Amino acid sequence: MKPNSTHKSHVTTLSSYQYLGGKAVTSKLCSVLDIDEYQDLADVFNIPRGTVSTWHSRETTPFEIAIRSHLATGVSLHWLLLNEGEAFPHLNTSMTKADSDTLIVPHYQLKSGQLTPLPALSFDQTLLKQSNNEPPLLMALQTTTATLIIDKSDILPISGNYLISIDQLLSINDIQRLPAKQLALHYGQSSITLAQDDIEVIGKVIISIDHI
Repeated sequence: MKPNSTHKSHVTTLSSYQYLGGKAVTSKLCSVLDIDEYQDLADVFNIPRGTVSTWHSRETTPFEIAIRSHLATGVSLHWLLLNEGEAFPHLNTSMTKADSDTLIVPHYQLKSGQLTPLPALSFDQTLLKQSNNEPPLLMALQTTTATLIIDKSDILPISGNYLISIDQLLSINDIQRLPAKQLALHYGQSSITLAQDDIEVIGKVIISIDHI
C-alpha cells in the first residue's frame, strides 16, 4: 500500500522589511510607555541596562521587546518597527458621533516628538461645526498650557499654527507661507526658512482651549 501523499500548500515568497533599530525604536517605546529615560526601559522589561546601550550602538531591532509591548499596550507593530501608520490606529479614528449633539475627539499628548494616546474628549458639535456637511477630521492635542483642536483635513500650510513632522518627529509650529513654495517656521523669537517638501503637515490648529 502506498503511503498517503502529503499535500503541500503553495506559499508566496515574503519580502523582507527595513526595520527600525536603536534609538528610533527605543524613543517610540519610551513614548508609548511614558518613560523619560532610555535606560528605564531595562527596569520595565527586566533586562540588563547594558542591553539598551547595545541596541543603540549596534542599531539593533529588539523584536521580542516590541512584541511584549504590543501584547501589553496594543501598540501597532507597523508603527513601532516600520514607522508606518499610527501608534494606536484603533484609537485614531475620525470624529465619531456619540449622539445627536456630542462628538468624540481622539485625544493625544505630544511627548519627545511622538503622540501618546489619552482618553478621548467629548464636545458639543456646534462648537466644532464646519461649513460642509462632512464629519470633521479632528484630533485634540494636550500641551502644558492648552488643549489644541487640530483639523487633519487642512494640510496645506498657509498661515497659522500647524502640527508638523520633521524627520519623523512631531511639533506645533507657527508657519507663514512665502513665495516659491517656501515656508517660514517660527520658534519663539527665531525663525527658519525651508521648502514645503521638507515637512509633513498633519493638520492645522483651529481652536486653542487654555488650561485654567
